[in-house]
Amino acid sequence: MEIQTKLDWLKFESQFGTWAKKFKPFFDSGGFDPIYTFLKKESKRGKQIAPESQNVFRCFRETPFDEVRIILCGLSPYHLFRNDLPIADGLCLSCSITNYAQPSLSQFYTALENEFYNGMGLHVIKNPDVSYLAHQGVLMLNAALTTEIHKAGSHLALWEPFMKFLFEQVLDTIGAPVIFLGREAAKLERYTMPFNWIFKLSHPASASYAQEEWSSEGTFKTINKILKERNNETINWLQLDSEKTKEDENKLKKPIKSKKPINRSQ
Repeated sequence: MEIQTKLDWLKFESQFGTWAKKFKPFFDSGGFDPIYTFLKKESKRGKQIAPESQNVFRCFRETPFDEVRIILCGLSPYHLFRNDLPIADGLCLSCSITNYAQPSLSQFYTALENEFYNGMGLHVIKNPDVSYLAHQGVLMLNAALTTEIHKAGSHLALWEPFMKFLFEQVLDTIGAPVIFLGREAAKLERYTMPFNWIFKLSHPASASYAQEEWSSEGTFKTINKILKERNNETINWLQLDSEKTKEDENKLKKPIKSKKPINRSQ
C-alpha cells in the first residue's frame, strides 16, 4: 500500500505499544493526519484538550493486544479539570492523575458491588485508577480518545474513522465481548463483527445527572461466565480490602462478655 501520511512513524510507534503493527495500515493511509492536524491547530488556538498528549493512546499500552479479553467502551475522556489537573488519564472512567473518583466511576463501582457482593458486607476498594482492570485484559476504551475541555464528546466525529478501523480491522480478530456505555458509544456497534457478544448499558454519568443509582444489569457476571466457559478465566472486577474484611470477621467471632448476675440476696 502506498504511504500517504505526512507524519513520522517513528514519533508515533512507541505510543501504540504492542498495537503498533496493527495500526500501521491506518497510519500509512493518512488516517491519523487529520486527527493530528486538528488537535495541533486547536492547541495553537488556545483550546485545552484532554487527556494530555502522552495519555491519548494509553489504553493500548496498558492492555497489550494479545491480552485483550473484554472491550469496555465509554463515550469520551473526562472534560474537566480538578485542582488544575486534567481528570482524564487515558483509560475509560479512570481518574488516576487527580486520585479522586468521579461520580461516573463511583456509580460504576457501586453497581459492581451490588452485582457481585450485595449484602455480604465486604470492603471494596474504590480505586480512582482502573489500570488494575486494564492489566487483566479489559481494554478501557473511549469512543473518542480526546475531547475539548468543558465540551464532553466534542471529538467523537474526529475519532470515528479510527474507531471504524479499530473495530473492523483489528478487534474483529479477537472476538472479545464488547460493553458499550451510553448511546453515543453504542453507535460503534455497526462496526463490530456479527454474532459477537455485545452489551449495551446506559452511561454511569447519566445516572449521576439524574441523581439515580446506575445498574449494570448483571452484565459483568454474564461476561465472567462467558470467559469461564471459553478459557476457564474470569475478571476480578473489584478490588477487595481483605484486611478490613478480616477485622470485621474477627469482631463477629469474639464472644460477647456476659454481665455478672446481680446478687439480690444482699
